[in-house]
Amino acid sequence: MKAMLKAANMKKIDMQVPKEYISETTMRIAALQILHLLNVRKMPLGHIDLESDQENVLINKYKQFEKRLVDLYKSLDLECDAVSCSILKDLDPYKDILEIDKELQKIESNTNDILGKIKSEKESKDEKQELLRLMEMIFNLEIDISQFHECKFLSLSVGLMPSENIERLEFSLSNVYHILIPSTVLGKRRLCFVLASKKDDEKIDKALKSAYFKKLELSIIKEGLDESRIQELRGQIQDIKIDINIGEDYLKKLKKRIENSLFEINQKIYMSLKILYAARSFDRVGDNYLISGWVPQDIIPELEKEVKNACPKVIFSSPDLDQKDNKKNFLKIPTCLKNPSFLKPFERLVFGYDVPSYNEVEPTLFFALSFLLMFGVMFGDVGHGLTLFILGLFISRRIKKASMVQIGLIAMECGVVSTIFGFMYGSIFGFEHILPALWFHPMEDIYFFMKVTVGFGIVIISTGLLLNIINSINDKDFLKGIFGELGIMGLLFYWGCVGFLIVFMVKGRYVLDNAYMLWLLFIPLTVIFFKEPLYNLYSRYILKKKVDEIFPCNLGLFFLESFIEVGDTIIGFLSNTVSFIRVSAFALAHAGLFLAVFALAHTLQTVKGGFFWYWLIVILGNIGIIFVEGMIVSIQTIRLEYYEFFSKFFKGGGELYQPLRINKSMMS
Repeated sequence: MKAMLKAANMKKIDMQVPKEYISETTMRIAALQILHLLNVRKMPLGHIDLESDQENVLINKYKQFEKRLVDLYKSLDLECDAVSCSILKDLDPYKDILEIDKELQKIESNTNDILGKIKSEKESKDEKQELLRLMEMIFNLEIDISQFHECKFLSLSVGLMPSENIERLEFSLSNVYHILIPSTVLGKRRLCFVLASKKDDEKIDKALKSAYFKKLELSIIKEGLDESRIQELRGQIQDIKIDINIGEDYLKKLKKRIENSLFEINQKIYMSLKILYAARSFDRVGDNYLISGWVPQDIIPELEKEVKNACPKVIFSSPDLDQKDNKKNFLKIPTCLKNPSFLKPFERLVFGYDVPSYNEVEPTLFFALSFLLMFGVMFGDVGHGLTLFILGLFISRRIKKASMVQIGLIAMECGVVSTIFGFMYGSIFGFEHILPALWFHPMEDIYFFMKVTVGFGIVIISTGLLLNIINSINDKDFLKGIFGELGIMGLLFYWGCVGFLIVFMVKGRYVLDNAYMLWLLFIPLTVIFFKEPLYNLYSRYILKKKVDEIFPCNLGLFFLESFIEVGDTIIGFLSNTVSFIRVSAFALAHAGLFLAVFALAHTLQTVKGGFFWYWLIVILGNIGIIFVEGMIVSIQTIRLEYYEFFSKFFKGGGELYQPLRINKSMMS
């Protein structure tokens, strides 16, 4: 439990690594996935003799290699396998760049030659096949077209055009003497002959273009067609097909020969980029690199062991840093959460508000428990809970994307809690008389339900105030932790108001004496009003700090701000508490939707086929409630968490622990 309430203890590690070992050392660190790198070059303590933009230049070059490699994979129709996380011996991105370039050029030269030859032959084959189809069509018409070319006053246009444009062409040629002969259909186009006077050539050409008529400029048409010419063209096509098959067989053998080489180049490029990206954060002085980063304290020995295996000459150091450095963002300590697997999905929702700072209480456990409880209260139904659980199970098992797996796990956990509250309400798919209610039926005791959810809100708000007190004291911010409206004084005032409300509800009348009003209501508000002067006195006489003035210089502004702050505290606590009535409101809306569905189902039960219509409406109504109400309830729950709970204590502003890693993925 303690581990879940506090981020992992982090330790800063400095490593001095000789240049010849930097590549393997970086790979081993990335494979471990435990070192959160610090960019030493951007730190105020960085060394003076920094290398220039060498890594950036190399990264751009390797990215060009990456693009060339992707183009090779696409042109060869090969799948780019995922790179492995194994350590590549003797890999040095600073030295290997020329060798990788040379290997890529060699493969590109071989593949481009054969691919270019195959492409050229296929284009030639397509052109000749198109010509063959046209020649066969014209030949089958048994018309000697060559005779028309001997005519002095007539011109013949032979071509293909879209079948639907024939009427448009007829209309365009309506003012010109012509003969239009539609012939053989070829796909969506049609072979057409247009015969007209040569003096109208300009009008004819304009009309043909408007109808998307593609002229066939075939010299063979002028010379005439016979069977021998067609057979000759078929033979040429057959020879080209044989050449294409020979080329493709050679390409298959070439693929098998170079596939391993491509994978090795892929691996080298990917790992080199990883090393160079990491190296941008390293400091370099002479022949040594300085690597700095944060590591969870309990796994430092594992890091030291692995790095020493890669680099026997490494020099380790672990400086003790003052927590003040983290407060001033001088060295921001990353936050490494240590939640069990069932809480991990809720971390993403917490990060939606902000990343917890290193020193504050880790809120994921409180968020998860309150989120599930509120969701269950608002969505309590055995049938809906089980449906949500099955849906979440399907998402987490079938969709391998990490974000979807987390959504599936949250849905499963929400489904379990909703099922539990469904038994407590005695509701299964909206039917409230099949199961006995272990607690009560929400629609039968609305006033009690509202009191329960307000009580839950009081617990949530009180927890937020307690966490704020803990965080403030940890940060030695006693102004907020003791005297502030969200500190000890604010908590005393809030609990005083809650006690007053409880007594009034139990007794039905006001029975508290003036001492209670003084100690639990008036004094906390007075302390909040004068919190700055009181804190100054506390700092001067208790903390022994030097304080020049007790009261601010501008007393008028001080009293105005304090008065507004006290009023805001009273109204804020009231509105925050009342806001939790929405939990019961949405639970009642859930039940109200069931009433509407069953009312419609009972109405249709009286018509013909009533049994079918009744169950159809019940089933469709439940499906609609599950998806629509489930989404609304989720949004409202997150809203209460962020605005009524997190706003009390969550400071955020942290930096998420993101260790250097090698992903099992394709090229980045």
